[in-house]
Amino acid sequence: MITNVSDYASPPRLLLGRKLQKGKWGNAGTRQPRRYIDIITAFDIETCACPELPGNAMMYVWQWCFYYPDKPDDYVVIMGRTWDDLRRFIQDLLPTIRAYDERASMVVLVHNLAYEFQFLRTIYDFAPDEVFCLDSRKPAKATMYRKELELRCTYIHSNMSLAQYTKKMGVKHVKLSGEDYDYKKIRYPWTELTEQEKAYCAHDVIGLCEAYIAEMLLDGDNLATVPLTSTGYVRRICKRAMKHSSKWEIKNSQPDENLYPLLRDVFRGGDTHCNRYYSGFILEDVKSADRSSSYPDVMCNCQFPRGAFRQEQYPSERKLEYLLSHDRAVLMRVSFTGLRQHDKYWGFPYIPYSKCQKAVRPLLDNGRILAADYLEIALCDIDLYIIRETYEWDRFEVQDLWSTYYGHLPTPLIMVTQEFYRDKTELKGVPGQEVYYTKRKNLLNSLYGMMAQNPVRQSIQFIAEDPRQYVEGERPLEELLEENERRAFLTYQHGVYVTAWARLRLYEGQKLAGDNGVYCDTDSVKYINDIDWEPYNAQRIADSTASGSYATDPAGVTHYMGVYEQEDTYKRFRSWGAKKYAYQYKESYGPAADGVHAVWYAGSKVTISGVNKGYGGPELDEHGGLEAFKPGFIFHKAGGTESVYNDHTKEYIQYADGHELELGPNVLIRDSTYEVSVATDYDRLLKSRDMHIKLCKHLGLDPDEII
Repeated sequence: MITNVSDYASPPRLLLGRKLQKGKWGNAGTRQPRRYIDIITAFDIETCACPELPGNAMMYVWQWCFYYPDKPDDYVVIMGRTWDDLRRFIQDLLPTIRAYDERASMVVLVHNLAYEFQFLRTIYDFAPDEVFCLDSRKPAKATMYRKELELRCTYIHSNMSLAQYTKKMGVKHVKLSGEDYDYKKIRYPWTELTEQEKAYCAHDVIGLCEAYIAEMLLDGDNLATVPLTSTGYVRRICKRAMKHSSKWEIKNSQPDENLYPLLRDVFRGGDTHCNRYYSGFILEDVKSADRSSSYPDVMCNCQFPRGAFRQEQYPSERKLEYLLSHDRAVLMRVSFTGLRQHDKYWGFPYIPYSKCQKAVRPLLDNGRILAADYLEIALCDIDLYIIRETYEWDRFEVQDLWSTYYGHLPTPLIMVTQEFYRDKTELKGVPGQEVYYTKRKNLLNSLYGMMAQNPVRQSIQFIAEDPRQYVEGERPLEELLEENERRAFLTYQHGVYVTAWARLRLYEGQKLAGDNGVYCDTDSVKYINDIDWEPYNAQRIADSTASGSYATDPAGVTHYMGVYEQEDTYKRFRSWGAKKYAYQYKESYGPAADGVHAVWYAGSKVTISGVNKGYGGPELDEHGGLEAFKPGFIFHKAGGTESVYNDHTKEYIQYADGHELELGPNVLIRDSTYEVSVATDYDRLLKSRDMHIKLCKHLGLDPDEII
């Protein structure tokens, strides 16, 4: 049932017959545990720009769904138009919640709480202890009215858009397409909404309730046990599994105030880079090979630091060589003098400028070091191996040195990884198992995120009176590390080494591609001509067979972690740097002219940070396809959006027809543009004649035709 708030005279009837979840406490172990009413509710608002106060947004409708989990398809959606409507509705609802128990709470799901939270400040003054933030402007949970209402962010919970979440959970009321809704249309709280618009609003909250219920049923959860974040699921499973591992080793391996800063400096994500010799060229028949489950593969098949890292008292290159020759895991701070690449034409320089503690006169390739007079950086032994393969130098010094023994990850953690991989592989495409497949796939993908999570994070407090609004705590590092040691079941250095091993496996793929390598991104290599992957994959198959890191899909095909698998070939490909490329898969043929069919290309796709994938390709095609994709091109339709936060708005606008509009703190989402560009130093490098001579000869091009 969908009804206007003015037509629903008795909000308490919404909770009629509902009970407190027996024996289920939320925030168990805290000073204020809560007991939840057995009902799922979801809240959402729709907003638009306010013409009378440019740069601000106004709420014109809110919807609140009350869904009864034990009664399929039994729900009520209340819709209101003003903040006063919401105030009155909540005030009528609160006495019923309080009648249950002084510690009773009702859960309210909000998809992207960061957005609704900003608007809800119009009717409620949130105290610092009522808001739990993961980062600035990123509340994961907030409570209102003595914790009687508990708002939970389902975007953080699912790590998916609402459309993805409702679709992947297989619910009846999936999010409706916003194509026909027209978010840019100005709607006031007194603007009459069409039935189609009301349905669009209602589906957002009904579908959210259904998705949350489906997920709880799948995992055997209730409102007190369901994890707050997407990583919470995998943490819970792994924490249980790790009870069978050595608690002493985990506790003894936690970083102290000396090791932790070094680990943070060593930590890097995946490699993403465009071979500068191909940057800007439109290439044909570009192939792509992706490593199967790259991070799970190294977790199951590679060795990791085991036991506590020990600081070497007299760090030196000689001591470093001794440790490396004895297969130790090593962390270090080092310096290079007169650094340069072995092969100046190698297109995938490894050292990122952003990770250097100091760099004197560096020569950069889109953020990567080609050469430097002097450089200081923190590395692990895997990093050093790749650097030795690709660079040379005049002088090398070791300033800080830590070491420990290598060994496989704890067996329970490997077994969980393999279980998720098997489930994902065996369930893919199986009718009726779509939801379970999605869940297991998400768990597999979350493993690395859990391992690489920073163990030391200052709390973020929301303080409305502070000009900063979101204020980072200032607890001493030693105190935070001691707290982490008490609750830890993993070690942070394992997460640091996951990406290091994955970068090595990617480098091995880059070496096989050689001068034909065009682009790389974390677990994939794009290249021209042909590569024989079989010898390399044979080793990966042998490793995965020995460790049990393989699975068979419903069609009877066995898949192994870590192998390079061939993806679709790009008919045409063009890149201007990391996360900045466009491509076309097929060629089309136009009308015959003089007996010859004209060839044209369409169906462009883009992968550009800051550009909407769905709109980017078509917009590029409207202006000439890949030929138009070059510095200076501006994406308008696909340029994404930007958020303008207004923290101190408090306005009442009177209209000639008698209407009044209340505006409080808000956030305006407005269209943005994206201009394709390259940094000045990168542009200079791309135009370097010396750099392009080799490539032009390789492609049979005239060096004077450089784009």
